[in-house]
Amino acid sequence: MNIGKSLVDRLNRGWRIIGLYYLLAFASAGVIKPFLNLYLAEVGLSGTQIGILQGWTALVTVVLTPLIGLLADRTQRHRLVLGLAAFTKGMSAPLILLNSAWLWLSAMVSARVISAGVHDAVLNRLTLAQLRKDRRRNFGAVRFWGALSFAATSMLAGLLARGRSVTVLFPLAGVLGGVAVLFVGAFPVGVTGARSGSASRGRLVATSPHLMFILLVIFLFAFGQSGPETFAYVFLAENLGAGNDLVGLLGAVSQLAALPAYHVADRLLQRWGAIATMAISLGLHLLGWGGYALIPRPALALPLSVLDGLGRALYLVSMVILLGECSQPQRAATDQMLAQMTVPGLARMVAQPVGGWVFDAWGGRSLFAIDAVLCALAAGLLLARVGRLQVDDKEQHYGLRKSV
Repeated sequence: MNIGKSLVDRLNRGWRIIGLYYLLAFASAGVIKPFLNLYLAEVGLSGTQIGILQGWTALVTVVLTPLIGLLADRTQRHRLVLGLAAFTKGMSAPLILLNSAWLWLSAMVSARVISAGVHDAVLNRLTLAQLRKDRRRNFGAVRFWGALSFAATSMLAGLLARGRSVTVLFPLAGVLGGVAVLFVGAFPVGVTGARSGSASRGRLVATSPHLMFILLVIFLFAFGQSGPETFAYVFLAENLGAGNDLVGLLGAVSQLAALPAYHVADRLLQRWGAIATMAISLGLHLLGWGGYALIPRPALALPLSVLDGLGRALYLVSMVILLGECSQPQRAATDQMLAQMTVPGLARMVAQPVGGWVFDAWGGRSLFAIDAVLCALAAGLLLARVGRLQVDDKEQHYGLRKSV
């Protein structure tokens, strides 16, 4: 009887997490994320101004996210933080439309980007905690449903905004994000059962040399990623004449390509480990970013979006698993935000303003070529270090496998 009740509870919880929360939260992102920088260009911001605004957002991210992570870990109220982040992420989208003044755009875009990052970081760790509680390891399979929802809404949003301003999409993002908050109760209250722990009061940066090396790779990757992430769709629209419907399709294709990759990631992790999986993801991004520097027509961005989706899925799963194994449970949110928000924020703080200037002065092709070189550097460092990431019994805590 107890076994049956436990199974029913697990199925109900899984349905609320995957069938409702993941679908709604990622649908809210799919409506706005591919179109946010297009809106900034639509209201008259130049490439340099968009880069400065996003660089400012990165600076605020670096300052705030470690504090949010520490607060979540010290209180073990990760579920509450997740709900607040989901609400802020959704509501900031329609608020962006109220004014096109620089200060207002900076504040609202910062609120949207930071809350989205905090939301994803905490969501990853809470999902991982629930999977471990249920004795499951298929993190990629859970992310599959979020990517599917993002792809569907991105495509539909592009069709909805075809031939008109992308502003019609922003209120819908708010509605979907608000409804998602209603289902946040499906997740555990916190990552551990304790309210506090000595580990959560430690230093922000872990002392493991392996973790520090992974953070270096993440920094280089984020520095290169900022160019395509910020300016790829702007380049396609302004230089190659892509319409909003194509931009929506590209966002959808990227997410659809990630769907099989999430399942493949689980298999790669079991066979070769997280380090090798991350190296493969960097190689896929290298091909994609280099492709943007070469394509003569916007339709040719479709296969590049496939590479982006494949690489992003493998990167995310390998990074989350590495961080899950590297961190103490009492520091889960702190370390996850360090790798997913703070370190990338430090990179983008410089990369996005510089990238905006390069985009205006030298063009998108030059920017994407530089970004591809940075990705190659990150991949080279990772491959050069792979042979030295040998484990003994003490290092098993960090999840670094002999097989890689």
